[in-house]
Amino acid sequence: MLSQTRLVQLAEMENILNEANEFLTEAETFLEKWQAFLPKMQRLERYYFDGDWFADFEAYEKGEIVNSQPCGVLSEDLVFNAAAKQQTLAIEYLKLISKILDQKNR
Repeated sequence: MLSQTRLVQLAEMENILNEANEFLTEAETFLEKWQAFLPKMQRLERYYFDGDWFADFEAYEKGEIVNSQPCGVLSEDLVFNAAAKQQTLAIEYLKLISKILDQKNR
């Protein structure tokens, strides 16, 4: 018969495994969502950095866009901040991936 200490450890490892399976399923779902969203984010970044954003912003400033048209995208910071946030998250994910793949941490 296993000692009480080992039985406690076994139960703890069982709980961690169950938690890991649930977490990894959620992580996989999030990764799939991010991959599916990426083309939209790239399109938004192209609009802001290389596209018609500035011309649309100038039109807004001149009053050429009706007031009922939502124009949050013409904020000077919101698109830039979203792009920066995605980049920051991607860097943090890379750091995490490096830890996961580092065999010395096992």
